Amino acid sequence: MPSATLQSPPDVIARDAPARTVTLADGTQVDLTALSPAELLGLQFDQEQAFARKFVAHPKRSAERAAAFAQGYDTVTAIYAAANGISGPVVMGLDRRYEQLVVSVLRGQRRAGMNPRLFEVGYGSGLLLERIRRHGFAVGGIEVSAAMHAQACAALPEARESLLLGNFMALDWSGASSASRGATQTGKLQRGGYSLCYWNDVFEHIPPDEIADYLARIHDLLAPGGVLVTITPNWHIRPNDVTGDFCPPRTEARGVHLKEYTLREVTALLRGAGFRRVATPLFVTRRHIYRCGNGFSSVKRWFEPAVEVLPFRLAKLLVRGFGLSCTIARRD
Repeated sequence: MPSATLQSPPDVIARDAPARTVTLADGTQVDLTALSPAELLGLQFDQEQAFARKFVAHPKRSAERAAAFAQGYDTVTAIYAAANGISGPVVMGLDRRYEQLVVSVLRGQRRAGMNPRLFEVGYGSGLLLERIRRHGFAVGGIEVSAAMHAQACAALPEARESLLLGNFMALDWSGASSASRGATQTGKLQRGGYSLCYWNDVFEHIPPDEIADYLARIHDLLAPGGVLVTITPNWHIRPNDVTGDFCPPRTEARGVHLKEYTLREVTALLRGAGFRRVATPLFVTRRHIYRCGNGFSSVKRWFEPAVEVLPFRLAKLLVRGFGLSCTIARRD
């Protein structure tokens, strides 16, 4: 499940009630209302591991893998909601600092003469998109969960044509050249149609054999000068999924975080996809994300391996405080 990388309380909103009977990885169905919170947490850990194995067992970019992802996230999200007594969808990994960061980038693009448009990969129930739209910016995105897509469409009926459902890698590019349209209801994307792409706690959920393809497609989705904001939990404070409820610190994630990355690894992948300038926040507080230049990102990558030998609590403070879980990459 996604987790709050910069660690502040997640936003929770209630719209439609989540499913209470779910289909497990082996195809059986379970009534979640019959289970205690402890049993639900155990079931979540079991199902995250089962679905993670199922995801990577299917061939890259296959229909079987896409179907497993769609089922897996509907199931795991419903279990998580039941375990935490939440009657509506849970928005994880999002806080006001991320909204402030996105708005700051979009406003800067507007001042620079760009047409600011946000595309979110994995928009969940659409809370961030709803907030950004209130700031006066056009929004769109894609979500793999049908349940989450329905909730987002209910929250953003005026933007539903740009709220796509399905596998990001399976969508076709449209032949349109107008920068006013980035996605269509027919499931197509426009090259260069957005100025900002954002994904929060999605990177680590993507099978490692597909991450480079995702980044290349995002690069093509962005207009020249466009920005990709990536928030993904840093490997040095692993595990950041449900594994942490059952295993000690620095255990490799065993749930649907298929791979957690270091800042060095994320930077290398971004550059491999064509993003030449990769920055981090300068530093992060409980209320704000501060940016200046490239945030001394090269210095942070240089000292990052030393974090592994520090006491875990100190490592967490440094990773969060210096923004090692956030990158801001610019397309030339």
